[in-house]
Amino acid sequence: MAVALIAFALAVVPTLDEPLLESHGFRQTQTAYTARIFHQDGIDLLHPKLPVLGEPFEAPFEFPLFQAAASVVMDAGFDDDVAMRLTGLLCFLLTAGLLYGLVRHVADRPSAIAALVAFLATPFALLWGRTSMIEYLATAGAVGFAWATVAWRENRRPAIAGLALAAWLVGMLVKPTTAAFWLLPALGYRPMNPRTASRGPTAAVLALLVLVPLVATALWTRHADAIKAASPLTDWLTSGELEDWNFGSISQRFDRGVWGVIGGRVVVHVLGFAGVALLAVALVALVRSAQRLFWAGVVLAGALPPLVFTNLYLVHDYYLAAVTPALAALLGLAAGFIWRLLPPKPTVRVLAAVAGLLLAASTVGFDNAYWRHAWYDDPDRATLALAGQLDRVSGSDDRIGVFGLDWSPAVLYYADRWGLMVVDRKEQEALDALRSERYHHLLVRQPEETDLRAFARWPWIAALSENVYGVAEDLDELPTSPLLATDSADGIAPGRALRRGLHLPCDGRPTPIPSGPDGTLVRVSNDAPATRVWASDEVAPLPARRAILLAPELATGGTLTLRCSGPSLTVDVSEAVFPARA
Repeated sequence: MAVALIAFALAVVPTLDEPLLESHGFRQTQTAYTARIFHQDGIDLLHPKLPVLGEPFEAPFEFPLFQAAASVVMDAGFDDDVAMRLTGLLCFLLTAGLLYGLVRHVADRPSAIAALVAFLATPFALLWGRTSMIEYLATAGAVGFAWATVAWRENRRPAIAGLALAAWLVGMLVKPTTAAFWLLPALGYRPMNPRTASRGPTAAVLALLVLVPLVATALWTRHADAIKAASPLTDWLTSGELEDWNFGSISQRFDRGVWGVIGGRVVVHVLGFAGVALLAVALVALVRSAQRLFWAGVVLAGALPPLVFTNLYLVHDYYLAAVTPALAALLGLAAGFIWRLLPPKPTVRVLAAVAGLLLAASTVGFDNAYWRHAWYDDPDRATLALAGQLDRVSGSDDRIGVFGLDWSPAVLYYADRWGLMVVDRKEQEALDALRSERYHHLLVRQPEETDLRAFARWPWIAALSENVYGVAEDLDELPTSPLLATDSADGIAPGRALRRGLHLPCDGRPTPIPSGPDGTLVRVSNDAPATRVWASDEVAPLPARRAILLAPELATGGTLTLRCSGPSLTVDVSEAVFPARA
């Protein structure tokens, strides 16, 4: 067992310092941001921060045990990303070790070894076994609960019952959609020693093991929902609001295309074609096993989650982490069954073991495109570039409004900024909050395709970089920028006129205009709120407001170059003293 775990760890160690962006950076950085704040400000399990949807910067889902554990790894001196991946890897290896122990206890050592190899040697494991995800802490709790419950039913030791309780508390609090199903094999097990099994209050202890985690999970869910319901920016994330998203529709369950997607992922990413054949053998072994109820429970632990949470398994491939221990256990059962049928000759056994390892290797190699990009591809440069822009043009205490990124924390996490993501279903509430809470920095993923008329709420707007804007009620509050726009420039006195009645066709072609030595004021005489104006490729376009101020550094040889898109503009150009601000 140790050799297999060490081999897997050595294979993935080279990827532990990669950014958390290779697969589902949304969820990886969501988990990592809370862990970082625990590391910086101390662990607060009841009020974990996720600073992406505005005040109070909380949107709790799972009980944050994984984040707390990762923050301790950060405290030990590891880089944030490395700490997150290392914690995920340790949880994966813990699940693997517990799975080995469970299968060995219920079946035998050959079955346990085969189950361990089947769990480790998959494309899915290579990719997700070292990510910043809570999945494998939940599976560790679930499998650990099943093993401890099985063991307790054999020996009736109070300490083992305590381990079972603690394990299922962890699994259920971290992710009940994973852990709940492992109750079935745990209760399906039949003790092999009737004399020991008859000692003590079996029903009462099992009820305690089951009910305490269920009550704790219900209380946590109620608490988390109350926090999210208290803010108009997060009330759409409560359990009640997400029922359709979590469970999917009846029609999905009868859609062959849905099951084609989910089943295809299971076959290609987890089982391999040899694994599919072994599942058929597992059914035969199950029927012949003295613990057929246990193994039937394992089958249900692997089959029921996609049937119950169909939409989640359709949308997110990483949800398969919940069923991989059950599938690996069944493959181990099948392999152990075949092993016992083989002649007890060393040569035959060695050849069988080598064949099994080759089949596992072929599964990994066949789907190498799924996992190899984590080793060989560049990280998501677009996300890192946006984070770099924020780092350049904002301070660590500045709050950032974000457009066009849904509520993915990735950019804010790598910029180390707190902010408010504008999601479509809460756009108006978010815009109101951005203004009332005096946000002055707005990140726009695609300025060319975003409707900038939403920025009309602010009298002043500035272009700070290719994707970042400054907004403010007053000029004094506006972040420093070489390009400003406003509908009221009463405080700016124009100087000598440089050009009157200039027509800008707004067809994307550049139009040269004269530049004032201390700044230039462009007054727009026609109403064209949908038009946007560029003065440099290094800063984002501004909406064509009545007055546009340009700093002298935007000029080359006394000439500015403007281009615009949308309805044509008629402008007057004059000298102006560009406002000097700290």
